[in-house]
Amino acid sequence: MSLVVAETYPNTMQAHIARGLLESHGINATILHEHTHSTYSFALGEVPLMVDEENYIRAKEILNEELPPDPIESFSA
Repeated sequence: MSLVVAETYPNTMQAHIARGLLESHGINATILHEHTHSTYSFALGEVPLMVDEENYIRAKEILNEELPPDPIESFSA
């Protein structure tokens, strides 16, 4: 069983929300380097959310359907 990146997030808070959503659907998810990113996220970049390879497609569907887009990224002036 190997882990793959289902999605990346700019901070651990958003990664935790996504992990909770996936787990509510019965998909185990792991935030890679969770404690390192909470302290050094400004230097490390995005936070990867990992799932088992066999759950990847379903995880992507859930995340795309149920999480709203980041309001800052979708903002246009």
